[in-house]
Amino acid sequence: MTDKSKKQQAFLIEEIWLLTFGGAFQHTGIYKPNTKEKDRTYFRNMLRGYVENTILTQYATEVTDDIVHLENIQAICKFTEVFTEVLKAPINIGVSQKLLNLALKYYWCLGVIPEPPHCPVDRIIQQRLYKQPLVNWTQLECADTYMQIIQDIRTKAKADMQSIAQWELVNFDRRSL
Repeated sequence: MTDKSKKQQAFLIEEIWLLTFGGAFQHTGIYKPNTKEKDRTYFRNMLRGYVENTILTQYATEVTDDIVHLENIQAICKFTEVFTEVLKAPINIGVSQKLLNLALKYYWCLGVIPEPPHCPVDRIIQQRLYKQPLVNWTQLECADTYMQIIQDIRTKAKADMQSIAQWELVNFDRRSL
């Protein structure tokens, strides 16, 4: 890889993380009131480093096991437990899955990793499933509920002869809602 292409990829990865944190933390109110921006930035940098160095390395080869993926989502929740000065509470399953699944989706679309096993679960994708009632992903605490939504997506994707990630890529379109 040339210096120019390394810089281009580094730029895109920076942008991916801006989008990932924006998508995962929007509407969540995870930070304690009056938390300074430098403390939020420190938290995001530590979380990004953890995800990149501990979690994403596992996805260099295709991860197809739901259990491994779910354990990674739960590990992110656990990692955030020490940030009591910044966070109201450790991030939950819903926010953690959105963070990891968004990062994986972006890295996959960029061609850095193979296809991820799941997709980001949010209101839009549940509406595409016609899932009622909608589960508020920002408050999702239960791994079983998350996995049930993934199973619903898997069923729908299989009917369309697609993987979960492919189905979400085709069906996610915030402009059409």
